[in-house]
Amino acid sequence: TPEQITDPEYATLAFEKGLKQVDGWQDMPLTEAAQTVQVSAYPDAYAQWEQQAADIVAQHWNS
Repeated sequence: TPEQITDPEYATLAFEKGLKQVDGWQDMPLTEAAQTVQVSAYPDAYAQWEQQAADIVAQHWNS
């Protein structure tokens, strides 16, 4: 539903579930892995957020 996909927790868990189903995702460029899960009409759009996502993960990984 629109409510589910705009809920950060739901969207994150759904993405992680989809990612785990992609063989070799650990060895893919981040943008390729994201596109494989999301199947966006704009596959290159993920690249602009790659550094910000990495920073957020690094900030919260050890907290």
